[in-house]
Amino acid sequence: MFKNDYGAVIEKWKVDLIVSRARRLGFRRQDLEDAQQQIVIALLAFEFDPERSNGATEETAVTALIDHQLLTLRRTRERYGRRVSGTDDELRDDNALAMECLDAKHLIAANDVETVIAQLSPVARQICSALADGLSLNEISQRLGVGWHTVERQVRGIRQCFEQLGIDDAVLA
Repeated sequence: MFKNDYGAVIEKWKVDLIVSRARRLGFRRQDLEDAQQQIVIALLAFEFDPERSNGATEETAVTALIDHQLLTLRRTRERYGRRVSGTDDELRDDNALAMECLDAKHLIAANDVETVIAQLSPVARQICSALADGLSLNEISQRLGVGWHTVERQVRGIRQCFEQLGIDDAVLA
């Protein structure tokens, strides 16, 4: 698909993750190959330490690293474009740049959440909606007319779906 082939240097799932995350952020094909090269260098320097991961999986940590690298590349590209076009304001507030980065991070997270929710059963989607509304497990069980343990078991299953795709509290924070 892409010209970059890293063979045994880096695992294929990491390269695939770079591509999928970059596409979600709107990177074009011609920009993606350069982004891959830069991110692979960062991944080679990264060492996952389960002791310091605060419960995050390696996939979650790698996803966060890739997202950070992609957002940095995107911000750099946008700054360069503004300088070339003469619209870069020297007085531009750093907080505005931070908000752009935060908005892009939330866009990635929102797309990931939508992907997971679309794969859930109708009952699990109802539970997600109720959780988003701030209902407790007891309130959800009463609303759906099922036992608390059933709701709790569904919530564990929903959490596993998110974790399997590398989405957890660390990514969404």
